Formats: sequence, structure tokens, C-alpha cells
Amino acid sequence: MFETLIVDNNPHWDGTLYQEGVTRAVLSRVKDYLPLPHIIALVGVRRSGKSTLARQTINHLIRDKGVPPRNILFLNLENPQFSRYRNEVSYLEQAYNDYLKLVAPTGTVYCFLDEVHYFTEWQVFVKAMYEQKGIKFVVTGSNSHLLTSEFITILSGRAMPVEVYPFSFPEFVAASGLQLADTVEMIRERNRLRGLMDDYVQHGGFPEITAISEPTTKKEILVMYARNILYQDIAPRFAIKKAVDLENLFFYLASNISSLYSFNKLAALVGLSDKTVKDYIGYFSDAYLLFTLDAFAFSAKEQIRSPKKVYAIDTGLAGAVGFSFSENQGRLLENLLFLELKRRGHALYYYKTSNGLEVDFACHAGGKITQLIQVTYDMGEDRTRNRELRALVKALEETGLAAGVIITYEQEDEIVVDGKKISLIPAFKYLMT
Repeated sequence: MFETLIVDNNPHWDGTLYQEGVTRAVLSRVKDYLPLPHIIALVGVRRSGKSTLARQTINHLIRDKGVPPRNILFLNLENPQFSRYRNEVSYLEQAYNDYLKLVAPTGTVYCFLDEVHYFTEWQVFVKAMYEQKGIKFVVTGSNSHLLTSEFITILSGRAMPVEVYPFSFPEFVAASGLQLADTVEMIRERNRLRGLMDDYVQHGGFPEITAISEPTTKKEILVMYARNILYQDIAPRFAIKKAVDLENLFFYLASNISSLYSFNKLAALVGLSDKTVKDYIGYFSDAYLLFTLDAFAFSAKEQIRSPKKVYAIDTGLAGAVGFSFSENQGRLLENLLFLELKRRGHALYYYKTSNGLEVDFACHAGGKITQLIQVTYDMGEDRTRNRELRALVKALEETGLAAGVIITYEQEDEIVVDGKKISLIPAFKYLMT
């Protein structure tokens, strides 16, 4: 029934590897999970490169692990030929049985289900096959579909999620064709890196965007990304009747990244109820469009009550639907650092001192704050310099830390203030290390 579609989906069966593009940093985590019996779930915003990461994994299995190519089944469930069957999970089983008849694999089968959420009850099929052993699943899809309560309930303890973001700065640099073997080469190419940093802040790291040179085209595509997620993913899934309200709220938040908000004030601004605003922000978070950041507090109740900060999945997308790059470089830079700290696996908060001063990021581990990071575009003005240092030094005193970091766009220095060591690090250098 699905034989032709299966063969067309698996060109690697003749031993030909896929074009890989930029090797994603998270590929190493996927490799670590492959020997485990767990289902690997590649989750993230649309167009972030999940399908490419799946194909890089297939190349690794064939080239480095000696897996027979026909023991690897790849199915793109977004294919129109599957669309009429999407509400009946038995057709997924039919497709898998057709595969077994076609190639009669022996040994472990690696089954890649791309855009898995297009089958409404895919979890039932995956769980049933998982219980039979001898099959390793890798599934991809947007976070709003993969990390639902149904997924957690049915596949509890069986799935290892791997978050896939748009390109990090080192990946963006690699996509530009610049290869840096070590720190010496990074220093030698620092001027080119600064130029790439300008482009990265302005246009972001979505893989498709990095290959386009025309700025107007980049912006049009990024706006299309946002609207597709809002109108094709979020609105239908949550039965939102006035999707324009969803868009207006998202565009407002994207125009105010790195800013504080509260649900009641935001509701008054956009003309929606507190509950609706809270729900919509939850939908944005599920779809990996936006993130929120709590203030650090020892009391969970205090954290919940505190204003939140909002960040976008990509500075290019935020700029395309919101403000202009030239007027908001500091906010965009802070957003970039937030994303990088998330990629590095930090548990994050912002920090408010006892006298009301704010530090952008507090990294938390083992029940305590382990690092404090400020982000500012330019430390040249005395007023800015004094403000950033005063807040950071006060926070260091309160947390008992001896040193802190300020990320700037260009400046590099190391200073001591009131016995506290403060390192000023250019953003491009911090992101590259």
C-alpha cells in the first residue's frame, strides 16, 4: 500500500549519505542516546533543522556504526500521501509492515518519524512497537505537539527529548563558510567575526535564512514562519476563534523582548482577559516561539507572583515582526545570551537585589546561584557603566560570589570593584567559546 512512498522516503538505502550541511552541536547528544532503548524526541520550533538533524543521525548510523542502510526507515508523515490517513493510527502500522515486507531487515531497526504530530494518535503506535523491542525510534515535531500531556502520560520514562534551536553563533559562523580550528584562528578572524555577529543579531539563526542574502526576503520569510505557527499550529490546535488576537499579542511581546511584564498589565494593554493572556503565552512557549523568565526567589509563591521577562526563539524573527534592529541592539543582544545559556543547559532566572537593582541572568544549580551575568550593548557611557556595575556588585555581595560577568558588544576588560572581579567579554567571543 505504501511501498512507493517508503522507497522514495529512503534514498539512503542504496548506501548514499545525505548532504549534511552544518553539523549541529546537539548531534553529540543524539549519538549518546542511540544505544539506549528510549525514544529520542527531537523537539523545537518549526524550521529549526530537526529533519536535517535526523538525516545527520542516519549518516552517523551508516558511516560510523555500520548499520545496514535498509535497517533504517525514514518516514515524513507530513507527506500529502499520508494526509488522508492521519486520523487512523492503524495506517502507521500498515506502513511499517509494508517496510518489513519490502526489505526484511534483521537486527535492530531504526525508525525515524518526521513531523510525527501529523498522525493524531502516533503515541499509541510508537508505544506498542517500543514494547516489542528490536526497534529504536527517533521522532521529530514541534514542541507544542510533542510535549503534550498525552505524550508524557503514554510514553512516560521512555522518551529522551533533545531540544533543537536555530543555529548557535558557532553554527552560524560555520554556515557562512568560516572554519576556525582554535583560539588563535578566532583571534585572527576577529574582525570578520564581528561582522558576522552584526548579521546574526539582526537576522537570527534559522538555517534557511542564513543562505539568503537579500534582507527584505529574510524578513518576509521570518514573518511567514511566525504566522504559519500562529495560524496553522496554535490556533487550530487550541480552537482559537479570533486568531488575530493571538497574532497581536505575539507581535507585541516580540516587540518587547528582554522586558518585564505581568499578566494583568499585559491584559489591559491588549484588551484580553488575564486568563486568555496567560493561556496564549503558554501556547507560544509550547510552540517554542517565546520563553519567559522568572525572578530568582527562595519562595515558589514569590517567583510566581513576580513579573516575568520575555525572550524570543530568534532575534531575526523578533525583529521581523516587531522593532527595528538599530534601535534595540541591547535587547537583541540580551535575547541572544538568553538563548545561548539555554543551549548550554543552565537553569536560569533574573536577579533582583534587595534595593531593587536588576541583573539579567542568574544561573542556578545545586540549590544556589552559581553565576551572575549582565548584558549591555555599550559600557562607554559613565551612567551605563555605573548602573551595570552597581547592580552586579550588589548581587555578588548578596549571593556570596566573588566574580561576575558583563557581556558587551565590543569591549573587553577585567576590573575589580569593591573586591569583586568583573570580566567584560565581547559577545562574539563569549558565544564562540
